[in-house]
Amino acid sequence: MVRIDFMRTFLQVVEKGSLKKAAKELGMSISSVSFQINSLESFYGAKLLRRGVSGVTLTEEGKLAIKNMKSIIESVEETRKLISNLKGEKLTLASGMVGIYIVPHIQTLLKTKYPELDVNILLRGAHECIKKLRESEVDFTIVGDLPEDEDDRFFITELGTDRLVLIVPPDHPLASKSEVTLDEVLEYPLIFLTEDYGITSSLKKALVSSGVNLDDIKVGYVVNDFFSQLHSVSNGLGIAITSMIASWRACEVGLVKVRDIKGFKSERSVYFVTTRILMESEKMMEYAHFVIENGRRLFADFKQRCEPIL
Repeated sequence: MVRIDFMRTFLQVVEKGSLKKAAKELGMSISSVSFQINSLESFYGAKLLRRGVSGVTLTEEGKLAIKNMKSIIESVEETRKLISNLKGEKLTLASGMVGIYIVPHIQTLLKTKYPELDVNILLRGAHECIKKLRESEVDFTIVGDLPEDEDDRFFITELGTDRLVLIVPPDHPLASKSEVTLDEVLEYPLIFLTEDYGITSSLKKALVSSGVNLDDIKVGYVVNDFFSQLHSVSNGLGIAITSMIASWRACEVGLVKVRDIKGFKSERSVYFVTTRILMESEKMMEYAHFVIENGRRLFADFKQRCEPIL
């Protein structure tokens, strides 16, 4: 039977592009690395790597095998974490920016109902949250966008809805208009977030659904986090299309003006995501249902609070 540590070595070799670099990174001899690769190739019954003077590349069989290895390692790590936390005394909830004003309330509610529970909150872009869930670094996530390659190991349910809105500086020409069209918005360079953010992928999908060619968009520049995007807009450096929920507070205090975009397919779902294997733990399933129930209520209440600012 093949060993998990051999699979980890294989992934390292592929990442580094050579046995020598992987051996150095792992603190192993090249012969040991080679032995482990040979063992894997014997197990799968095929050559997985092409070895040359410039390094290694995956064969077609290797491309299939590496997907299998990643899935096995992720499953093992997930199960290991679940077993180590069978008592359910620790929980990490990651959220995209869509949950920025919701997750602190969920954390408080969890601590009130389960005083013994250690609840940690992590705010990241939606795609980074999903990545951490895959790597068993977090237990639950709340995100406004799902990856294209939706993992069948995930348990996914909708918590509510958000929509993409225009944010502009208070003195911007579009700020005084009661109705803004997509054509008017696209006359200006837009400030985008990086691809780690679900807001970015949601925006691109919405633009395409609204008949926009992405190559025709004027990109002012790309910023690394949502707060930089808000700061840039509030200081008159550009305009952006972003999450209504996430930008609500900035609008309430007058940093930006928020406008709906006429004819823009801006509605998007907000999801609770965890893994199916984690839901097999009675305690974690109880926490999950608690988060889902209260998350739905909080998102519904918060959306009502947001509406008057538009």
